[in-house]
Amino acid sequence: MRLDTFALAAVVGLAVPGIVEVVAQRPAIAQVRPLGSFRDSQWDLSLFMDRGNYYYRGQARGSREYLELWNVEFAGTPDRRVYRWYNANYTYQVVWRPADPDFVRLQVFENNREILNRLLERY
Repeated sequence: MRLDTFALAAVVGLAVPGIVEVVAQRPAIAQVRPLGSFRDSQWDLSLFMDRGNYYYRGQARGSREYLELWNVEFAGTPDRRVYRWYNANYTYQVVWRPADPDFVRLQVFENNREILNRLLERY
């Protein structure tokens, strides 16, 4: 074998652990639905599972009162998932893209008219 072949093999051999380390830093975990806490300057939202139910808990920041809903309706596509909860004339909708898991869009509709549309970030 020639000397330049050995040199190339040595360089590649030394570089591979660094490449593997960069690629393997963040494992890919398939998340079925958004879970956890999300917020912006005005709203806090918690999405969680309990006893087989998917829950919505929304709260205006600074308020002690919150709204908790379950019996979710699923819609959307694999790339853009939509979750809806109903309470009287109100529909609470969370839109989530698995490709951007740290953000959800919270929309609230009263009699099918949008009254709230906020982008919330995971915290």
